[in-house]
Amino acid sequence: MVDHATARGGLVIADRVGEKTAVRAALGVHGVITHRTTLGSMLSGSTPGRAIAGGDYPQVSVDMSAATPRVQVTIAVRWPCRLTDVCLMVRDAVTRDLDRLTGHRPSRVDVSVAAVVNAADIAATGDPRRGYTELPPVPPAPREPDPALDDADADARPDAERQEVQR
Repeated sequence: MVDHATARGGLVIADRVGEKTAVRAALGVHGVITHRTTLGSMLSGSTPGRAIAGGDYPQVSVDMSAATPRVQVTIAVRWPCRLTDVCLMVRDAVTRDLDRLTGHRPSRVDVSVAAVVNAADIAATGDPRRGYTELPPVPPAPREPDPALDDADADARPDAERQEVQR
């Protein structure tokens, strides 16, 4: 008898999917930031997790070929923070998200801290987690009265207001 599940084919999840999932999970932990050094950003482009050399953080390596992948995560953190707590939360978040989104629960998640960035330095350059500097909101422009609208609304006004407008 033919097993219909195996006859339909298999599902292969690329390593890149696991890496992107792990990067997003790590960045979701309070205290973890996107951080680039000059060398890392010149060589690796703008995609976190794919640095060739240097410091484009977080960096993630995942082998999704096994049923229980091994994950290596290297992060940058905002100072002050409790490093051990942040690392434990990153490990838990990566494990949870990989299991939930790919169906593969990692057998091991190793977390390393490569950079600790002072909060004052982050405040001077904007929040690197978002990738942009937040600008203050633009106040709405004052509305100028439109004579065409005033004439159109004249029919809807009470008689007393119509007389005032006509004067």
